[in-house]
Amino acid sequence: MSLEIIFWSLFILVSAVQLYYHWGYFSLLLSHVVSDEKTAIELPVSIVVAARNEVRLLPVLITKLVNQDYSSFEVIIVNDRSSDGSEGLLNSLKQMNQKLNVIHVHDLPEGWNGKKNALQLGIEAAQHEIILLTDADCIPKSDQWISKMAGSFKEDTDFVLGFSPYETKKGFLNHMIQFETLLTAIQYLSFAIKKQPYMGVGRNLAYRKSVFIENSFQGFESQTGGDDDLFVNAHANDINTEICIHPDAHVTSIPKATWSEYFTQKVRHLSVGKNYREKDQTRLGLFALSSLTGWIMLFWAILAGFNIGLTLVIIGIKSLSFYVIFTLSGRKLKMNMAYWSLPFLDLCLNLYYPMVGLVALIAKKVKWS
Repeated sequence: MSLEIIFWSLFILVSAVQLYYHWGYFSLLLSHVVSDEKTAIELPVSIVVAARNEVRLLPVLITKLVNQDYSSFEVIIVNDRSSDGSEGLLNSLKQMNQKLNVIHVHDLPEGWNGKKNALQLGIEAAQHEIILLTDADCIPKSDQWISKMAGSFKEDTDFVLGFSPYETKKGFLNHMIQFETLLTAIQYLSFAIKKQPYMGVGRNLAYRKSVFIENSFQGFESQTGGDDDLFVNAHANDINTEICIHPDAHVTSIPKATWSEYFTQKVRHLSVGKNYREKDQTRLGLFALSSLTGWIMLFWAILAGFNIGLTLVIIGIKSLSFYVIFTLSGRKLKMNMAYWSLPFLDLCLNLYYPMVGLVALIAKKVKWS
């Protein structure tokens, strides 16, 4: 068998795999119906936020949270061993608002990650069955956040996966962050629509307290990261999971400002992925591998002098399929990004991720930031 035949066989295979993901998974997000209807019964909700040294951000966040347009909810802020004056600020804010409950953590139990311990304490103290999570550096886009997320629960729903974009800023790093965030969202949201949920983001995630109390962070209490996606990966299934992508339910987060911070964040995220269920690792790995291989095949064809016209046709079909779905999904999710730069960002992410993944694979200790 000639090298060229091997090339074309592999090239067509990886392109077919990509098209399968585009139309078998990602396109489902485009047809997902976003409802504006309010539920007749508002389930009581406990918002839980773990915060460490976030004294600058907490006043804005807490103001947004306590002013949500919802009938029955509480806000629990778990102050995780802060040294920046957060304790005094939170005590003062608590006196001014009855909806606010504050828990101060001064010591970390052996064998526990700080954020997981804080979330454990906050959820245990929650008065209500529906737990709604976000982070201290996040802001709900509207006062309907609780309403939309809690309203997505049905009788058999245990998990509601929300969407959390990053703020749009100038610079190439932010373009990369926006691209990667949207790609990740398209993946986990479309997989959930297909009844194959595998992760959620703790910046905007809801689940039942009873499910958490029964399972907790068993097995990964000490691991840095994974308080959101590993818990969802372990316990979400085809019956108990819904998504909520209504614009009023979005939660905006502050993006990393330097490449070093972004690299550390991605290493943390990918290191957690090693603990996903094998079937989820296979699905995600197959998409990533076929995407990277497609780019390698393109450069191989150019260097080897294979039929460039046919190569560009195949690449064009695959790329057009992805970029159309990606762009329409971004607009549906109200993402403000430079869609004209998608091919370049796609290439950069395909080159960047293997490097991060290798570090995540061999890293013995993962930093938070």
